[in-house]
Amino acid sequence: MKFTVAMKQNWLLKKIPNTKYFEVRESFIWLLDYSNKKEKIIILKWFKTDFWTIPRLLRIFFNPTRYISYVLHDWGYSKYNVKYSRKQIDLMLLEALNVEWASMIEKSLVYLGVRMFWWIKYKK
Repeated sequence: MKFTVAMKQNWLLKKIPNTKYFEVRESFIWLLDYSNKKEKIIILKWFKTDFWTIPRLLRIFFNPTRYISYVLHDWGYSKYNVKYSRKQIDLMLLEALNVEWASMIEKSLVYLGVRMFWWIKYKK
């Protein structure tokens, strides 16, 4: 059985009326385990996201509220993240999508999309 953490029912996210924002209804912890390091990221209740780090073109094909991974990624790009680089956050997204059983095509397209979107928008 596919594990999607019930995001299809949107129990974790609440749309804020008359805005483009969604709000996290319950705090959650994402456990990281990489390079022999174990850390946790806490996404607090009331964190707001508009999924702006998911390129609009990809939103046509992929529902941004489907996975918790997307919320984790938006937190990483927010003012609350002072510890991780953009590349690290993008890799966390890829790993999180894997944990949530996203298809190989979806993981690849989303990862390439967020990497290319920021490169094109903010190339230096």
